[in-house]
Amino acid sequence: MQIKDLPIGAEIELEVKYNGQCVNFQSQVVDVIENSVLINPIIVDEKTLGFADSNQVNFIYISEDKVFVWNHIDVILIKYNGNMYHKADLSGDGVPYNRRNSYRMYIGEDMPLHINTSRGSSTINVLVKDVSETGVAFITEEDLSIGRVFRLKLKDNNRLINLSGVIVRREYLEHLGSFLYGCKFNEYNTVLGGYIARKQIELLKKKSEQITYSRNKTHRTRHVIKQKFDNS
Repeated sequence: MQIKDLPIGAEIELEVKYNGQCVNFQSQVVDVIENSVLINPIIVDEKTLGFADSNQVNFIYISEDKVFVWNHIDVILIKYNGNMYHKADLSGDGVPYNRRNSYRMYIGEDMPLHINTSRGSSTINVLVKDVSETGVAFITEEDLSIGRVFRLKLKDNNRLINLSGVIVRREYLEHLGSFLYGCKFNEYNTVLGGYIARKQIELLKKKSEQITYSRNKTHRTRHVIKQKFDNS
């Protein structure tokens, strides 16, 4: 896909990779100027994000039936016609992208799952293993068929995220006497995307704080050793 073919108003994502982690942020195309794409500024917790040079940023465009990606792009915050935007500098054509590789966030919690049966809707308790923007995996003793439609309510603080999808894969776990199901959501859920992005940011911040603490501790230890050596 060529850059000039990106439609104004199109939904896009910036995929940011940092220290082995991956975070996705949603935005919209405002204008396309040669090889640069202006998008609405990405704001998290009322703060406009900045992108460090050390981060790998990929530009993802989601069309009706395909997904395209431009890898290793540059993103800066600019003022254009009196408004602030993020400017993404792309190069070359976008290549097809497999969203099945979306970041999976570990959940590990028991939740009610609603399924359709011949007698109507039924609720079972499942262990939600992980969730991504495209699907969910859960474990239960119930023997469910592939193609079964389900509804799930994921807790996000004081609100619920309503999700629906279909079972596409199952595997019997003999050591647990249960089944592991892989499921695909019926449609992209922007609320879920925001939830996963926030959780990823929290994880990145925690990891960054741990790295900073470790470096400071190492520096203090070296300083104490040096003082003891100088005083000896």
